[in-house]
Amino acid sequence: MNQTGNTRPGHRALYDETTGLPNTLLTRELLNRWITLAQRNDRIVAVLDLKVLAGTIADRESLAGAVSRLLTVVPALLYRTIRHSDFCGISEDGTFIITVGGLLSPGDANRVVARLLRELRRQAALEFGAMSLAGGVSLYPADGNDADSLLLSARKARNTATLNNTYFEFFSPQISQNIVQHTVLEDRLLLAIETGELTVRYRPQYGLTGNRRVESIEALVFWQHPELGMIPPGALVALAEDLGLSIKVGTFVLKQAVACHREWSGDIDHPPELLIYLPAPGFINQRFVNILREVLAESPVAPNTLLLGLSESSILQSPEKSASVLAAFTEMGIGLSLFGFGSGHASLAGLILYPIDTLTLDSALVRSGLLDDRARLMVETTMAVAQKLERRVTASGVQTPEQAAWLRSLGCNRAQGPLFGRPVAAEEIGRLLRTDARGA
Repeated sequence: MNQTGNTRPGHRALYDETTGLPNTLLTRELLNRWITLAQRNDRIVAVLDLKVLAGTIADRESLAGAVSRLLTVVPALLYRTIRHSDFCGISEDGTFIITVGGLLSPGDANRVVARLLRELRRQAALEFGAMSLAGGVSLYPADGNDADSLLLSARKARNTATLNNTYFEFFSPQISQNIVQHTVLEDRLLLAIETGELTVRYRPQYGLTGNRRVESIEALVFWQHPELGMIPPGALVALAEDLGLSIKVGTFVLKQAVACHREWSGDIDHPPELLIYLPAPGFINQRFVNILREVLAESPVAPNTLLLGLSESSILQSPEKSASVLAAFTEMGIGLSLFGFGSGHASLAGLILYPIDTLTLDSALVRSGLLDDRARLMVETTMAVAQKLERRVTASGVQTPEQAAWLRSLGCNRAQGPLFGRPVAAEEIGRLLRTDARGA
């Protein structure tokens, strides 16, 4: 932060005297720390080299006065604009260096930088009028693995932006091209939500013990793309996460599924659970907790019937934050299911550390259980631990009666997959539940 009043010798060696911002030496050190953190967490770091020039100010004041005022006002504007986790420094030639960490993709960097510059222009207009901006962006690890190379690449990209008279440019032309493609996809996906191209289908999960009845229903989102055809849930979920639209798509699924579940519940005495898979890390935050509260306030579900499917990898990205968010889910009476168990990301420790109600065995593990000794051992061990901890287990991807019989012998509670039916429209689920109710 701006610490202009501090005159200690050590401070003067690390901070710019005019702006109070970290100088090149300290900026380089802080950037290397971000890189180390990104290496551990498999994240992207963006470095923005931003040149700010006076616009209309130069017409009213001397050039020297305009530059001086920019150097004192812009740092305050930047710190009001950048995220709390990011930092701003100043280079030897007077450009501002903004470092943005914890990014998942180049598309994330594009959105953060574009938002920053847009807000900076807005605030500058309120302060003293127009300003001219030219920025260059470099990314770790695509454009360099250390602070010096990233700073150099960002400066080169900024020079390109100045020549092209654009607000900012990425150092890598390939990244710029990919971002253009992502922007097109992002706009197309947002339009798909509005125009009804996204549809939610429902996959029944059957009990393996006692009478075979529908005990849970999983909501799955498909995209009927005009050119590409039907995009399945796995590919769509990955695309939404890459584009930063996970919460947007997840909220769409939540609203659709909750409304359908309310309609189903009106026809039967004991409605099944509704399972919604939310794999992206973005769902483990307070923003989604608030969205969930709003949706359930508008369309309440029967008590203890809503189950959220999460991946352990998303929980582990920020364990402390995850603990408070998961606690908020459980306080709302929402169950939690650990998805993809046995895929290499989940561990038995997750059943102890988190308030997990159920776990879902990975479909590849289920398919290999009768053919591979290691897969069989993993399933048997998981079942034994889950029973000791009184956790329910659902097997996904069950294809044959032999697999179902084996899982039933181990005490597996539920199963889904081709043997039990594929995802269907909400109307078909309604008929299926009414048939179950009549046969009870």
